[in-house]
Amino acid sequence: MDYAWLAPVLCAGAFLLNVLFSRQRGGRRSLFGGFFAVGAILGCCLVFLSVFSDALANLAPFGGGESHGATTPASKNGSAAHLLFDKVPWFTVGDYKLWLTMSVDWLSIMMLGVVSFLASLIQIYGLGYMMGDNRFWWFFSVMSLFCAAMFTLVLAYDFLFLYMAWELVGLCSFLLIGFWHEERDNAEAAKKAFITTRIGDVGFFIGLAVLFLNTGTFRMDEIFAEIERGRVDPTIVTVAGILVFMGAVGKSGQVPLHVWLPDAMAGPTPVSALVHSATMVAAGVFLVARAYPLFAASDVTMAVIATVGTITAIFAATIALTQREIKKILAYSTVSQLGYMIAALGVGAYTAGIFHLFTHAFFKALLFLCAGSMIHAMEGVYGHHDKRANDIFNMGGLRKRMPITFWTFLIAALSLAGIPPLAGFWSKDEILVGAAETGNWLVLGVLLVTAFLTAFYMFRAIYVAFFGADRWRIVAATTTSSHEIQPADVHEAFPKTGDAHAGHGAHDGPRESPWLMALPLVLIAIPAIAAGWLNIPGVYAPFGEAIHFGDAHHATGINWPLAIAGTLAGLLGIGLATITYWRPLIDPSAIASQAPPAYNALLNKYYVDEAYQWIIDRIVLGLAGLAATFDRKVINDNVIDRPSSWTVAAGDKLRYLETGRVYHYAFAFIVGIGMIGVVMAAFPNVQFSFW
Repeated sequence: MDYAWLAPVLCAGAFLLNVLFSRQRGGRRSLFGGFFAVGAILGCCLVFLSVFSDALANLAPFGGGESHGATTPASKNGSAAHLLFDKVPWFTVGDYKLWLTMSVDWLSIMMLGVVSFLASLIQIYGLGYMMGDNRFWWFFSVMSLFCAAMFTLVLAYDFLFLYMAWELVGLCSFLLIGFWHEERDNAEAAKKAFITTRIGDVGFFIGLAVLFLNTGTFRMDEIFAEIERGRVDPTIVTVAGILVFMGAVGKSGQVPLHVWLPDAMAGPTPVSALVHSATMVAAGVFLVARAYPLFAASDVTMAVIATVGTITAIFAATIALTQREIKKILAYSTVSQLGYMIAALGVGAYTAGIFHLFTHAFFKALLFLCAGSMIHAMEGVYGHHDKRANDIFNMGGLRKRMPITFWTFLIAALSLAGIPPLAGFWSKDEILVGAAETGNWLVLGVLLVTAFLTAFYMFRAIYVAFFGADRWRIVAATTTSSHEIQPADVHEAFPKTGDAHAGHGAHDGPRESPWLMALPLVLIAIPAIAAGWLNIPGVYAPFGEAIHFGDAHHATGINWPLAIAGTLAGLLGIGLATITYWRPLIDPSAIASQAPPAYNALLNKYYVDEAYQWIIDRIVLGLAGLAATFDRKVINDNVIDRPSSWTVAAGDKLRYLETGRVYHYAFAFIVGIGMIGVVMAAFPNVQFSFW
């Protein structure tokens, strides 16, 4: 466990190597940048295995009554956490000392494993996906820097240290979203993500300042101890908790700061899979888990967390129903599932929320990588960076052409829909049980509806993209319509699969991705299936025994009514998608035409982006213009420029005293001495000092 710090150091080293050496090597030699990055992250996997094996022998045994992962500092024997660098401060300012303290507990070990495993496979996938890009080395440089920041974030046990890593993660996200910044949309998406998340981070920072002013420290264990002893005013605890939670709202895309995450899909797909589905966006959930004693100390804060998470879950799920771009569908799905996790933590289901973070990371990363494989194949039809390659209604018939992508996408979608015995079923079921046991029936009902919607929109994407006719054969057919092509119209609007030459867009067609991209799909599919088996109530639950808060109750068996209800919600969603998009008994266009305002509201994401733009254009920029006018007309013209004109006028008069003639200066000198003599003669008792 003493070597956990090597994980961020290895990735930071890969970043430095790429910047110093790979940049200087053009052409094929720049491929070394990818090898540096992949080598470093594979080294992090070895670090994780070493830390995990050591933790099994030295950390508190599973099932103990301590607060694993959230509150407990290190102790010599049977500890719940092992602290690093907690003896010597990094620097001192007055009486304050900044500690680069790291905590190696089951929560950080879990995140260490998830990030290292997924980052290694995703970066291997990226070798194939980014091949030929003229900034190949820079992509892997920033990916390495991101991994270094993420590892630091999950290990940090000092709030100020964590905040530094938190901001570095945000910077890397900005650089990766805007990687193809030559396209204006990508640059705008990067700026949108950076500014939106900074709004939450301002609240986070103010919350940390409030805690520091009331405790005199940023050390988590010391802050939590002060709160537990009642030495911090409850109102301060509530205010600080809500402010700190704002950071999680921004980073994890919760309402109302969710607007950046769907646009973040402008980055390369490996970025979407790692940064914006499995790791960085989960950092907000991780923050809530790490600082849980702060939040749990206030019922008001917990209620706010539960409310925001529940609203986000259903809000994003409804938007995903009408989206056309495959990565946008998955992005809103990610926002919805993050809402699931936040809601679980808000109702007190600590283990369930973290367990869903764990399982979701695998199947959502797999979904994004499959989406990248699909887009990569469709770009062979439409052209590189062509936006039409992202639209599921420009695909069709990919099931037989891309079997590996299809089957792995199907596995991940079933897991996301909560179908047993896949990973997503067990974590989703735990959240439902947690909501029921704490009496949050409204939260339970909303999450069940969300489960139904999740299954529906995922299988809508599957049926449209992988089944039906080869709609990609006619490039322009779906781009001229603002409405979806419905299954009933497919065979009339598009040629049969076997007609290889039909339409002006005829092409050899999409093909399965190369092995560098296909192999990671297969490997990530394994935990997408089996990761949930680590927490089966009453059967085998080491996850829940290792990561829980306080003396939390651990289920002794499966809650069958809720398990059946959750599974039924998923199956109903799949069934509705089947009779709508695969074996059409329902015409979705007819449903949309019955309620156009509702359909358009979903299609346009409830007009939240437009509302923000209106506020910026009409209010923010208006106030900025008013401030600029006041600054120019009042401050600059009157306070600054007018006194300067007086100074210029005075100087204009005084300049006549500076003639440059020596006899003028000698005459002034004599006159001055004479005046001093007169004053001294008139006032003999006054003493003068000329030094």
